[in-house]
Amino acid sequence: MIQKIPARIKKFVTALFKERLDPGRAAAAVFLGLFIGIVPIYGFQTLAAVGLALIFRLNKPLIVASTFINNPILQPLIILSSIEVGIFLRHGHFQLLKLSILTHMPAKDDLITWVLGSLVFGIIVGGIGALVTAIAIHLKSPANPRLRDRLRFVNQTFAQSAISDRCFVWCKMRLDRIFGMLAAEDLGSGTVVDLGCGFGMALCDTAFDENGRRLVGCDLNARRIAVARQALSSLNAEVSVQDVRHFELPSAGLILILDVLQYLPAEEQLALLKRCCSALDPQGRLIFRAHDLDRGLWSTITLALDYLLFTYERTGTRPLILSAPQYQRALEDAGMQVETRRFRNRLPLAHILFIAKKPFAEAAP
Repeated sequence: MIQKIPARIKKFVTALFKERLDPGRAAAAVFLGLFIGIVPIYGFQTLAAVGLALIFRLNKPLIVASTFINNPILQPLIILSSIEVGIFLRHGHFQLLKLSILTHMPAKDDLITWVLGSLVFGIIVGGIGALVTAIAIHLKSPANPRLRDRLRFVNQTFAQSAISDRCFVWCKMRLDRIFGMLAAEDLGSGTVVDLGCGFGMALCDTAFDENGRRLVGCDLNARRIAVARQALSSLNAEVSVQDVRHFELPSAGLILILDVLQYLPAEEQLALLKRCCSALDPQGRLIFRAHDLDRGLWSTITLALDYLLFTYERTGTRPLILSAPQYQRALEDAGMQVETRRFRNRLPLAHILFIAKKPFAEAAP
């Protein structure tokens, strides 16, 4: 019995360290661990980490280990950085601080600045750590051969782009599960339209099986359109700087709307979906995704990151996401056959993928 104890301990520890190490959950564990380690809840960090790991079924050693960012060597730098971020958030500018400030007793106003800054700084550092973790786990995980070929095709298409753009495309294609989901779907035939196409990655991905397929896209970001125009020059692609609300939709076999609807008011979102349904060929598909509002903490994190993005882009608006039943009702009212896929990205973002198929028109009597 005693001789079996070391083997059982080894088996238990091995299972503990290997639990839930898929890219998404590993990234979530690192994100929460780093965030907890930076937020000043000293004395409760390990307890909070273990509690969240149990609630969300994350890798417990990984989330606890990530809280060790708050060690004696890095702690002064973390506190100073948090205060700097807090000063920027409250006053609109940074203030170069020295380590000597840590020897003084902080006033109430300084504590508020510290706490506020630590929350945002924790999200930034946690996001970077989650990104690195997801990439590392993904590279070590066995890949789907078909998906790997599609990724290689997209990377080769963007091979002449600037190195920063190539890095963005490389990371986006591997971290965003939408590309794996598109690879598993029947994308039909005919013209592909991508509203809010950005760099044109989704357009390029849909051309993997049919190089001559007509690709049409629009986006408000002129720099991204310039990159897309250069990268997709070898394909049958037409991309332009236009507003999706006024873009003239051609007859299409596939229309994509990825991460665009939340920029529009509710009535304009529904009007755009209705226009897309009308532009589809029979058996054509409209595929778009929206934030999943019913996933608790994951939904909160997704919305928080969107708020940060909107603030960074200075849109002057807040993200607006309708409920899943509202989107589904609008599609069904337009005569579409609707399927939904709930999923979480490799970063802790919760989404719903809507796949609406236009049926054949009924023969006139």
